[in-house]
Amino acid sequence: MISVLILTRNEEQDLPTCLASVAFSDDVHVLDSESTDATRAIAEAAGAKVTVRRFDGYASQRNAGLALPFAHPWVLVLDADERVTAELASEIFAALPSALPTVDAFRIRRRDFLWGTWLKHAQLTPCICGSSA
Repeated sequence: MISVLILTRNEEQDLPTCLASVAFSDDVHVLDSESTDATRAIAEAAGAKVTVRRFDGYASQRNAGLALPFAHPWVLVLDADERVTAELASEIFAALPSALPTVDAFRIRRRDFLWGTWLKHAQLTPCICGSSA
């Protein structure tokens, strides 16, 4: 029902828990920006489809990732240091069945933490994009 795209560069420390948080998806893609650590090996060992592309800017990297062949009409885009909680996964699965074709994307408000402290006013927004977005 939902594919996942994770953007990476030298993320061997963060990637395992990110991948574990999206284990609900049977279509996980990692777009790697030529990592020099074990990022690709970790992704492949977890069953993710890995594509390597030289980084030439965040927007172009993300757009290149969104052009990959996904199995599902919805794509959740994450950075490797982001996690999907069980509560968020439940909300996603509840919202998606009725969304197409009238909704093109969802914005997810996230919580950023620094050394265990929630940074209440520092949110950026990951997004779930539909196939027509």
